[in-house]
Parts: sequence; structure tokens; C-alpha cells
Amino acid sequence: VLSEHIDGNCGAVVADQQFLADQLSVTTRTIRNWVSFLEENNCLVKIPIAGKICAYALDPAEVWKGYNT
Repeated sequence: VLSEHIDGNCGAVVADQQFLADQLSVTTRTIRNWVSFLEENNCLVKIPIAGKICAYALDPAEVWKGYNT
């Protein structure tokens, strides 16, 4: 479902946290906790777009790190 909201230009999911919470059947607090955890572990990049809307992308350095060997 989230893949339907990937921006073709940057490869990120563009959505507000309420939308993500609704899609994943969790609270917005849970979304904030997950986003914070993933950012702290360099797995996710959060890019503010406008208001409460952000783009969420996997950190390419982390995604491809295993292929640098």
C-alpha cells in the first residue's frame, strides 16, 4: 500500500504521519517512535516537504552497504 505513494523522482514515500498511521493501523505516536528509531540508526532519511508532510526514504548508504564488499 505504501509503495503506491512513492515519489518517482526521489524514490521516497511522501505522506503525513496520520496517513502512515492509518495505513499501518497504529497511532501517530508509534509512527514518530518508529521514524525516530530508524533515523537514529541511519536507516531512514526524513525530508520535510510542507506542513506535516514529509518524504521518507531508506538511507541509500545503509541499503547498499552490503554490496560494497
